Amino acid sequence: MLPGMRPAGIRGMMAVMNGKPLPGEVPSGAPRQRRMFQSDPGAPTAGQLDAEFDRLARQAYVGVRDDVLDPEVAFDLACLLLKWGPPDPLAGELAERSAEGTDRERIADLARQVLAARFEPGFDLEPVLLERLEQALEVVTVDLEATGLEGPVRLVITDWHDPPHAYAEFRGVWGTAGGTSPADGAAPLSALVAIAGDLQEAVMEALWGTVWPVCPGHNLGAHAREYENAAVWWCNGDGGHVIAAIGHWDRLAGALPRS
Repeated sequence: MLPGMRPAGIRGMMAVMNGKPLPGEVPSGAPRQRRMFQSDPGAPTAGQLDAEFDRLARQAYVGVRDDVLDPEVAFDLACLLLKWGPPDPLAGELAERSAEGTDRERIADLARQVLAARFEPGFDLEPVLLERLEQALEVVTVDLEATGLEGPVRLVITDWHDPPHAYAEFRGVWGTAGGTSPADGAAPLSALVAIAGDLQEAVMEALWGTVWPVCPGHNLGAHAREYENAAVWWCNGDGGHVIAAIGHWDRLAGALPRS
């Protein structure tokens, strides 16, 4: 959905843009009897706005990334946001600079800022994000095997989210936490933490009643997290401590899943 807008908000913006209250709405200063109004029937639907935003944002993202941004694309994107979204000084300046078309560097910088707040590239635009998640899964699978569990394990891409998320699948079962977003693959550390947590969800969903992995010292379930610039399995026992770096559970003794 176009950032900053809700389904009902789209209709409200249409009414404001056309100077017509929504159906059943009484305008300010109107007499007490109920009056009916209609929005512009020719205005785009929320779905059409979403599709247009996605089309322009993808073009702008690739243009900024590859240093070939077309000022016309940037202008169209800015105008779409200004017309149908909340007030935005950055979008306003982007529209002005793109219309002039002279300062390409500033146009690209403004487009980058506008996109950063509104658009998340998917695995199709940035395959490296998926590659990092797949590499992370290989690392976490080492911990799975170290606790005596066997897969198969793989990543499954679904289109339930926009952009699509990756789900760690264990023995044909996914977790229920929403999977891993492309943004989680922005760095190896974030990818490792995210995939470890997602695979943990899948394992416990598949092996109902099993906690995985478990701190051998406290018999408590571990949590994947970042600690001191490292991806670790963390235990909350005795105030909290690192059990092992993710991918190195095999260095522990007696580290088995708890049923």
